[in-house]
Amino acid sequence: MRYFAAIPASCLVFALLTASAEPVPKPGVVARSWELEFEYETPQPMTIQLPEWKEKRTFWYMLYTVTNRSSADRIFVPEFCLYTDTGEVLRGGERIPVGVFNTIKKRHNNPLLTDMAFITGKILQGTDNAKDGVAIWRDFDHKARGFDVFVAGLSGERAKIKLPKPITVTVTDENGKEKKVTKTEMILSKTLDLWYFLPGEASARNRNTPKLREKKWVMR
Repeated sequence: MRYFAAIPASCLVFALLTASAEPVPKPGVVARSWELEFEYETPQPMTIQLPEWKEKRTFWYMLYTVTNRSSADRIFVPEFCLYTDTGEVLRGGERIPVGVFNTIKKRHNNPLLTDMAFITGKILQGTDNAKDGVAIWRDFDHKARGFDVFVAGLSGERAKIKLPKPITVTVTDENGKEKKVTKTEMILSKTLDLWYFLPGEASARNRNTPKLREKKWVMR
């Protein structure tokens, strides 16, 4: 069984949907809106030591390429959330030192590789305007036997649902300040769900390649 813990507002949905009396919306089998092409590599761990650290640290990252083959230029605002089957939630790019990104860029010898902050923005049409990016997470629970990676920002398909009860969440306003707001409804976005299994013993996790169990679109 896969378990999803309570999470930040931008990653919150599943617990609310399961509690709702309304039918859970599903993404269209045929795209109902614009959609970006997303090619990706299997997430992998990397253990490094930067000069300012006293010891080595492990991170996970996923390389990807996003291409706009739609009928117009689009604004690409990616979000990568990693959920473990032990209930841990990690947001891509959160508390990641720039040295980690620079190490990945050097390792793969890709001068066009872009981090999440700089890949956000307008993506022009066509293969020549494709962008190479990387999602990076801190290391997660060693007891985890699998995880999901949810990739948002690839589709313009949306759905509005009414929450079973009002919730209070913390959001960041236009001035960068956090504040609490009460929500009675939520806008869901078509999101790619990649479910991976971690083979082998936990002690050998960094040497084994995660196996993709399922790939699907969900509304979250």
